[in-house]
Amino acid sequence: MVVSLGAAVPTSGAATVRSASPSAFCSTIYTYHPTTPTGTNYANYRKWAKSYLPFYKKLASEAPNSATKKVLNEIVTVLKYESSQKNVKALGLYVAKNQKYWVKASKSLATAIISCAKSLA
Repeated sequence: MVVSLGAAVPTSGAATVRSASPSAFCSTIYTYHPTTPTGTNYANYRKWAKSYLPFYKKLASEAPNSATKKVLNEIVTVLKYESSQKNVKALGLYVAKNQKYWVKASKSLATAIISCAKSLA
């Protein structure tokens, strides 16, 4: 059995191994384990949306830049709305109205997550 002590010693001709401590944002994003809503009623969906609020609030507080923070704060706003909205039709209209923005925002967030992963490579 071999136990790693966390030290890497490159062999001759091997690439240099770089060790980086992940930022708070990176550490938090790596804890993300998405789930889907359970059940078939809207109350379960609201409960599911509410369960994600603490994660996204924490992520927003650790955002690596203002653009990412803005996107994450918008996600928090959406989750708050979704977790409190009791009218499915109103929620559908809200989603339709904001979908274009969310697609753009999700691309921005994806860029921040990719940068995080690259910083650890």
